[in-house]
Amino acid sequence: MVRNRTLNVEHITSILRNYQKDLISEPKQLLSELMTLDNQQFLTAMRLLLCGRKEQTALIDIDFDLIKEALMQSPSGNRSLFITVRNRCLPALNTADCVELMGAVMRLSSGEFVQKDLLGEFPRDMPEDTFRNITAIFKDLYDKLSVSTQRAVYDWITVGLQKSSKLTEVSSSWVTAENLWFLGRYIIHLPVEEIHKISLGEIRMFINYDNATKQLDSMYDIKHGTARAFLKRINGSGFDMSNTSIVYRLGLLVCFYDNVQQLRPADARNLLHQLIKCNQLRGSQSDVQKLKSQLLEIVMKNQTLNESLGSVSDAVVGLDPGQLEALSPQAVQASIGVLQQVSGWTRSQILILAHKFIGEHKLLSFANISQLGPLISGIDANLFYSISAEDLGRALEGTLSQYASELNPAQQLAVVSQVLTSANTTSAMRQIPSVLFTEVSLSALLQVQDVEPSALEEKQLRRSQAVFLYDALSKSVPPVDLLSTGQLVKGISCEQIQTMDSKTFLYNFSLFERNFHFLSAFQMNCLAWKYWRELNVTNAFIPPLLLPLLPTEYVDNVPTSLCQSFLVSLGRTDLDLIIIQEAKREAVVKKVLQCLNGRIQDEYDVDALGRLLCSLPPSTLRRGISQQAVPSALTQLKTCCCLSPEQKAAVKSILVELHGSPSGWTAELIPDLGPLITVLHKDELIAIASKFPDDILPLALKLSSGSVPEEFLSALFEVVRGSSVPDVAAPEEKTGCHAVTAPFRDDIRKLSDANLYWSEAELGCISSDTLYHRFALTESEIKSLNLSSIDSMTVLSQQEGLDMATLLHEFLHDSGLSFSSLNGSDLAGLGVILCGVDPKQVHFISPAAYSIAAARIGTLACPWDVLHEFKKMAESVFGRVETWSGSILQEVGTAAAGMTKEELSAVPKELMPYFQPLAIAIIPPENFREFSTEQLLALGPENAAAVTAEQREQLSQQQLLSLQGALNGLRDNDASLLDIVSTGFVFHCSAVTWLWLYWLLGSMLVE
Repeated sequence: MVRNRTLNVEHITSILRNYQKDLISEPKQLLSELMTLDNQQFLTAMRLLLCGRKEQTALIDIDFDLIKEALMQSPSGNRSLFITVRNRCLPALNTADCVELMGAVMRLSSGEFVQKDLLGEFPRDMPEDTFRNITAIFKDLYDKLSVSTQRAVYDWITVGLQKSSKLTEVSSSWVTAENLWFLGRYIIHLPVEEIHKISLGEIRMFINYDNATKQLDSMYDIKHGTARAFLKRINGSGFDMSNTSIVYRLGLLVCFYDNVQQLRPADARNLLHQLIKCNQLRGSQSDVQKLKSQLLEIVMKNQTLNESLGSVSDAVVGLDPGQLEALSPQAVQASIGVLQQVSGWTRSQILILAHKFIGEHKLLSFANISQLGPLISGIDANLFYSISAEDLGRALEGTLSQYASELNPAQQLAVVSQVLTSANTTSAMRQIPSVLFTEVSLSALLQVQDVEPSALEEKQLRRSQAVFLYDALSKSVPPVDLLSTGQLVKGISCEQIQTMDSKTFLYNFSLFERNFHFLSAFQMNCLAWKYWRELNVTNAFIPPLLLPLLPTEYVDNVPTSLCQSFLVSLGRTDLDLIIIQEAKREAVVKKVLQCLNGRIQDEYDVDALGRLLCSLPPSTLRRGISQQAVPSALTQLKTCCCLSPEQKAAVKSILVELHGSPSGWTAELIPDLGPLITVLHKDELIAIASKFPDDILPLALKLSSGSVPEEFLSALFEVVRGSSVPDVAAPEEKTGCHAVTAPFRDDIRKLSDANLYWSEAELGCISSDTLYHRFALTESEIKSLNLSSIDSMTVLSQQEGLDMATLLHEFLHDSGLSFSSLNGSDLAGLGVILCGVDPKQVHFISPAAYSIAAARIGTLACPWDVLHEFKKMAESVFGRVETWSGSILQEVGTAAAGMTKEELSAVPKELMPYFQPLAIAIIPPENFREFSTEQLLALGPENAAAVTAEQREQLSQQQLLSLQGALNGLRDNDASLLDIVSTGFVFHCSAVTWLWLYWLLGSMLVE
């Protein structure tokens, strides 16, 4: 009896635990269950869940914090909670409990699900305190809401305010000082015509509020027209706009100040200091820069630039190169504390200021590095060799560490080289900042006697470094410690994965999962095969993310029961990072569509798909998304970086169906669409950019760091160029420039990446005071420059279309250096210009200098005869090719492409994955065909994908089959399946059998 009772209790407990797991894994079920509770039970359950309480019952301990955390990680967890509370609480929004719950779930989801339709469902007769409490929630969520939703919230708030407002004979507006304050940041949505109606007395009262300045300081997204309307009303209310205290009270409205003619120099200087805050504005800064330039002119009426340099705030950013060059070193040194706090310097400005500050001493110390701050990137790279070991160590703990990412390659390598010569390698490894650690050469690491994993915890590692360090440490450190140490996991080899015992591998697999983003596609493929083979021993559940890394047949046979976890797992990953082969990507998408029955039914499907939405075919995007799912799908599609032209056309059709013709789109819609605006045709973009320049220009700056379509950039260029306004000071006219419209400084600021559309004639007519804003130099201008500085060469190495051989010759001539006297940082700074070297001259380069810069040189796609000579140079450092390890092959990079036919054919197949993809791609086709079928199969997915069409043409049928096997994820010990893959039948059946047995056993275990 007792035994039976125990079994019953255990069974019931098991049911409860499984029920708890089901609620977590299936958000729709949670929603359904919560809706069955009565009001009191519902409120209690939600409080427990949101507060993360732990409750004990006779049968089971319930950890609500764990449930909440799991729901937050579930793709639809937040949505389920929000919809549940919305459905239960909107009808009862006049109760304090429901207001509190609505606020909690809206904040929990960061306002993601707050849309215009929600506001329409709010009760019309809402108590005053409820109205104010909900408004407070919307104020907290302001930055999280779309512009259209912000506008809807504004409309909802104004309806509530107008109910209690009384119009008088004095004022025809409901907008009082108190209402302006109550609106908070939603004040920017006031129509211009409504601002003009505000009583002057109410405006005076509002500006005099203690909190008005804080409110106006937070209006980062205010538009030009709205700001000017407020300023006009404030000016008309009797305030002295040149008064210091009044200017301070204006907040960000000061950025739109338009009455500079009346200002005295002292007032202009005060205003300049207030304009520092304008960098927070989210719109274009071009008008602010113009205002700063005007104020600077007023300030300088009674003072020289040397005298006023430290007192004109960040307006100094507007100084042209001629003005900066005219500054005395003493003035720069005296003002460096101000200058280093200024943001927005161009590269040429930084160079001038840094050189002025250092002066003739040409020595670096801890003190002057600290004073320079971010301007340290303007220092000559070779000056870093002059700093003492003690000062360098102190600088690395502060300024150099903070701004290391802003240093150019030559500077970074100079810093690292100086550290390594000032201390033994082991202690230097701890001293070098994480961002600079990738510049530590493999040849330096080879000298390390002992290294503790803890010294590598926070370091960024190149793959060659990681491969060497992992292999070296694996001889004495357990795998679990290596896998949990920073980026060391980048270095684990396929052999090391395969030889792990089952217990160690499965027990520590979470460490791999945590670091998937550090692993290559080849390493992921090794993990997938290892896990699959462990199923024979453990019957473990293979993570769905690993299935696409196996041959395509494994994806084809994923059963319906695993669809949800398959979608969710892949939806959190960028498919392009783990799947190199196009055919396999198509197979995964096909399986995804099968799981969805060919259609995205609702927003829950969108949540599950996640990033997979970016890979769906145009036909599915156009016709396979339900109307209910469209808003969520568009939100997700905004994160897609590389949609095809066909996908963009499909997205455009969705937008037109939802919002109508682009010609009728509103100003609020443009920022909401964000990057999706680029799916429009050029003529449509021109029309929108002309209509809403304040919305399009900021969007262009946000997109500049990513992949921006040419049509968008071209449209932006035409609009800005068509509305071009000359600079305040008319530029000098150059010969032949009478009929040419040269770019002005303001144009260049606005255009960002679109500056590439200026013609050579237009660039040739650019004025000298605009020159430093340039993005490229012409050949004739380059020839006139002094090219003795490696820092200048670093800049030029980033410009395409230049004669590398000529540049290299000019640099050596102007600097007085020879190939034998170049150091490692010189080689790194030259970059692609080094490809212009005469192959016969390469052997003059010092092996020591090459060893320091080998990884940088290994990224260059130079001609084969140059790479062949660098391969010889690599042999002088690392030994003969036949002795190279995987870490060396990774380090030398493209130099490995300089191997002879005989050397390539002799590379062990275990080392084939360690070729860099770029090195594979530039091996001459007649050399590439020397690889055996075993070598080609061992390439791994990334390297196989790098093979060019010209290289393929040289391969036999068997070689092509091996290459296809590498692309598809086959391993060398599966080579016997190559013929089967070519037909697909037998292997397909084999995969089916494995999958059937696996899931059958799994289901039996569950039961």
